[in-house]
Amino acid sequence: MRAASLLALLALTGLAAACGGGGGGECRDGEWSCSADARTLTRCEAGRWADTDCLAERGRLCEQGACVEPWRYGAPSWDACADEPRATAETLADKAAGYEDLAWRLHVHPSLKWLSPVTLAPDPADPGQPAVPEAQATWQDVERWHSGENDGLWSALYLAAEAYRHAVTGEEEALARLRVLMDGEETRMRVTGVPGVFTRQFIPPGIAGLECPADPLQYAPDAEKDDNQWVRVGAQGCVETYDPAAAAFVASGHCGLGEFAGFCWLDNVSQDEYAGHMLGLTAVALLVDDADLRARAVELLRQVGQHLVDNLLEFHDWDGRVTEHGRIWALALDNFPGFNAGMALAYVGAAAELSGDEGLRAWLRRCLLQEEGVQDCLGQPLEAPRPYPEHLESAGLYVGAGSCLSNWNNMSMHLISIQILLLLEREPGLRAVYQAHLEDEVFAPPDTPRAMSGQRNAWFDFVFAAHKRLGPGSSGPALDAVKDGLCMLRQFPASKHQRAVACPPERCVLSDCVDRQGGPILEEPREIADRCLGRFEWWRSPYSPGECSQDPRVIASPEDYLLAYWMGRFYGFIAPGW
Repeated sequence: MRAASLLALLALTGLAAACGGGGGGECRDGEWSCSADARTLTRCEAGRWADTDCLAERGRLCEQGACVEPWRYGAPSWDACADEPRATAETLADKAAGYEDLAWRLHVHPSLKWLSPVTLAPDPADPGQPAVPEAQATWQDVERWHSGENDGLWSALYLAAEAYRHAVTGEEEALARLRVLMDGEETRMRVTGVPGVFTRQFIPPGIAGLECPADPLQYAPDAEKDDNQWVRVGAQGCVETYDPAAAAFVASGHCGLGEFAGFCWLDNVSQDEYAGHMLGLTAVALLVDDADLRARAVELLRQVGQHLVDNLLEFHDWDGRVTEHGRIWALALDNFPGFNAGMALAYVGAAAELSGDEGLRAWLRRCLLQEEGVQDCLGQPLEAPRPYPEHLESAGLYVGAGSCLSNWNNMSMHLISIQILLLLEREPGLRAVYQAHLEDEVFAPPDTPRAMSGQRNAWFDFVFAAHKRLGPGSSGPALDAVKDGLCMLRQFPASKHQRAVACPPERCVLSDCVDRQGGPILEEPREIADRCLGRFEWWRSPYSPGECSQDPRVIASPEDYLLAYWMGRFYGFIAPGW
């Protein structure tokens, strides 16, 4: 969609005022009408007409005398994909229950308070098998925690899954898990000593199977700030780095971290990390019926938003330098303008709207939406001020012939940006712009090979189905997307231990092009039953021809299945008994 048409859509939807039967005349109680755009419910109350803005109520639509969730408009009947030929023997609900048990029993160390893949200790009699089988193993049976530079991203997506779970079930168990995961979120920010800045990875002392790097050169500051380097917190609570010239660790002036003495953590946090954090925290703030948890999530969001405003849409690390992938102003030239603009709108928007901070709200309206006329808030010579929604058309998700050079990390990150925006946005013009972008340029752009709509990705499918434009004049509910997502969840194995997977020749035809790293890429996406499952499978390209061997000791964490499943339950795509 071109910028001019975006502005036209804004103008048109802004003028689409709700009508109905209001106006103050007398009426009979129980009478009602819906406006032509299904935005406004007009109902007779105590003999007088009263209007209700359904859109302002969580983006609802007017139908049959009530404000209903948009995905329920028209009472769509979802195909359960019950005849999926490659379905596992377990039901969707059985797999969810199994993965909920496994996640907490095995993948969350109580001292770490974040989720991780693991390698189980070997059986002395048969080292290829775990000493304690997966069905009984706990975190105490772990030989190695597979911590990595995106721990925060994956664990925050599990946080989002538990938020959706609690919204569906109201279970106290989900609240208890959310409290622990929020402890981990808060630690991940506090350990950096910079409000609004998370670490990529942190390691406390005394965790069996997870140790800080032994090589002191991994703690040497990187001159260009284009490598992730470790720092450690000394006994005095100051960040320490390694000086190769002096062959010694030296204390910095970045102090006040006494509670984390003995920790190490990885600096140079990236955009990837923030995508997970912002979705997880937004989900807790919106969906969880617990005042304390909501307040904690909102405060972390507020700190992120304030950091971005104070530093003009950049993440400034503990050393005062901008992180390598920490610029999210539109024309930073480290990514596509629409990709960066989506993050800026979503992250500042979530912080502003959920915290209610008037300073953040004013900055969002003045600087990102340009509601007060041309405002040069950023002072960047490459960026002429314009409303950030106009940049979205240049998100750069599909790159190269056949979209073979696309970055699947960017697809997932940008989808999260749009998901956050549509979870929050109630202004009809902006909401229409974001929904048009989601449908026409993100999920199902016409004549685009390898579009999200064909990637066999349940998470992509459900985000689209939940947030696309629905109601009068729309293309209707996303029946095909929901069915595809359900079919992939039917195929999803009940265990994520490393299994032997080949790439069947009949389903693994190589394309003539290569991916962005010069490697082979398949012509068609692999179904879940044909994939080597890794950490959050929905984030990865389904066009990889890779194969894997059996190793029952290596078990990936299940936040991918759980997020898709609980979203499906929340939005009514999955019935409880399926």
